[in-house]
Amino acid sequence: MPRRFHRSLWLALLGGMLALAACSSDRGPAYGDPNVLFQDDFSDPATGWDVHTDSLITTMYDHGQYLMAYEDTGKNIWALPGLDHRDLVLDVDSAYVAGPDNNEYGAICRYTASGDKHSFYFFLISSDGFYALGKVVKNKRTILNPTSGDFQPASAINLDKAAVNHLTAACHGDKMSFAVNGTAVGDFTDNDLSHGDIGLIIGTYDEGGVKIRFDNVSVRKP
Repeated sequence: MPRRFHRSLWLALLGGMLALAACSSDRGPAYGDPNVLFQDDFSDPATGWDVHTDSLITTMYDHGQYLMAYEDTGKNIWALPGLDHRDLVLDVDSAYVAGPDNNEYGAICRYTASGDKHSFYFFLISSDGFYALGKVVKNKRTILNPTSGDFQPASAINLDKAAVNHLTAACHGDKMSFAVNGTAVGDFTDNDLSHGDIGLIIGTYDEGGVKIRFDNVSVRKP
C-alpha cells in the first residue's frame, strides 16, 4: 500500500488538548556527570511523571517503562516531569504498542502554561514513517520543518512494529534539531520560547487507541 506523503497541518485546535503534568519544581538527584540535567529509566514510580487512568487516557509507569495511551480522536496528550530548562539535548527510546499507524508521538521541550494556554516545541514521528517539528504558542500549532507545513517521510524511522526508535531532540538557543536512531532528520530556528519543561507526547487523528511506550529518558547540557 502506498504511503501518504501529506498529513493535515492541524491535529486539533489545542484549546481541546489535555495537559498531564506533575506539578513539581525542578528537582532530582545529583548525577555523576555534571552535564546530565535529568535521567529516568522509569524503574522508580516516584520520579514525578503523571499517573492517570480513565476510559480515554492512560499515562503510567509500567514494568520499567512509561506507557501513554489515548482512545479519543484528533487530539494530543502529554506528560511532564516538572522541570525548567533552557538549553538541552533530550534522548528517549520510543516503541509502538497498539493502535493505528496514522499517529504521532515524540518529545517536547520548553513547555509552559498560562491558564488553558499551552506553549512548547515538538519533535514527532509516526508509526507509518513520517516526521514533523514545530511549535505550539498559546495553543496555536505551527509545523516549521518540513517547510511545507505537512508531515513528510523519514527513512530513519524503523517501521518494524517491534522496533525501538531512539529520538534525540536538541533545544539550544534559537536552534531546534531532531535525530531519529542517530540520523539527523530536520531542524528549524525560532525564538518564541526561551525555557520550560520537557515532556513526552502522543496524538491521534481519525482513529483512537494509540499506545506508545517510552524509556531511558536523558536530558543533558548541549
